[in-house]
Amino acid sequence: MIRKFFLTVSLVLLCTIILTGGFFYYKKQKNRNNEFTIWTIQLKPVAQEIIEKNISYFKQVHPQIKVVWVDIPIAEAQKRTLAAILGKNPPDLINLNPDFSLILAQRGALEYFSEKESERFIPSTVEMLKYKGKIFALPFYATSSITLYNKEILNSCGYLTPPKTYEELAQIAQNLKNCSGIYPLAINLNENDSLAKILNKYGINSFENEEEIKKAVFVYSMFNDLYKKNLISKDTLTINHREMAEKYMSKNALFVVLGSNFLNMVKENAPEIYLKSDVCEQLKPKEGKYDISLMNLIIPKYAKNKALAHEFANLLTDDKTQLELAKLTNVIPTNKETLEDEYFSQCEENLAAKARCMGIEQLKNSGNKDFGVQNKKEINEAINKTAEKIILDPNITKEGIEKEVRALAKKIREFRA
Repeated sequence: MIRKFFLTVSLVLLCTIILTGGFFYYKKQKNRNNEFTIWTIQLKPVAQEIIEKNISYFKQVHPQIKVVWVDIPIAEAQKRTLAAILGKNPPDLINLNPDFSLILAQRGALEYFSEKESERFIPSTVEMLKYKGKIFALPFYATSSITLYNKEILNSCGYLTPPKTYEELAQIAQNLKNCSGIYPLAINLNENDSLAKILNKYGINSFENEEEIKKAVFVYSMFNDLYKKNLISKDTLTINHREMAEKYMSKNALFVVLGSNFLNMVKENAPEIYLKSDVCEQLKPKEGKYDISLMNLIIPKYAKNKALAHEFANLLTDDKTQLELAKLTNVIPTNKETLEDEYFSQCEENLAAKARCMGIEQLKNSGNKDFGVQNKKEINEAINKTAEKIILDPNITKEGIEKEVRALAKKIREFRA
């Protein structure tokens, strides 16, 4: 009898534990479903006001939803995103770059967007965000590099107009160095896909024919020659964009190709250099196209609130928000209606306005036919390693450069197969 009593009590306790645990699990899941999370990349403090205003509006529309905004340093973005996705506990909406977003799309880790959602954007930006015909991200904002240069030094060296191509700059680089004593160009050839983009500008995107191989030999030879003659800095293969700007601000470089969003940095940190500066179109080959950089918005496949994520992504990319973001940060909107605003036709004689107008024209005439979606990371690494072998070898011959380029071409063809 006593044994039966204890057995009954034990069963009751076990059921109570199971039911209580289930209740708390349900409550936890319900709370998570009522929490909408967005991750952005280094938008604080510059765009904080805009994001918070959109969050405030979103909460008015969805008062039952708690919105959590996390702003991540660019160096941690990929690592943290990957960890969250692998753990099947990602945020609902993430601001990333297209290359890493594409890798996630290839692995089936992303939600897709509809053609209707993409209609508001510049078509070329949407095409950059497609995998197997499906849209894996929405364009958030773009930057199109411009050439920033010290007009006072250039003019004092006898040149009234800046060079427009890499070749033109290479031809006068020695004269500029002799005259000014500083590097003619600050450039990063080994950061992410910097060199790959330069090759793309020359129409090199497959290495599948002799014409592309000859062009690549020319590009690598040109930078090897500039490096060997000390006309580009010794940290060319390790420097990043911020360090390039710092080199320009410290009067250690005459020309630098940067996103127009760096102009504010120069203005605030080196006002005396800013006053002596001017801007022109980004350096490229004579017949080449301009390149652009894009930031996008993705929704992970395991996001808890996909419908809300679509809604918030559309809110961040509507014409009003895009205009505010452009005015505050000097980035280029991807929304077609935003670009029709008179703000983008007013090219006053100040660097920010000139750069803005140049960037928009370059966006309209961009050519982003790159090496494709297959093994993009490995292709970039191969391109960069070839640059190290060629540029760092002061004794390499033209035949040696061609040998390295042909070896690179073979690798890239294998990666693309």
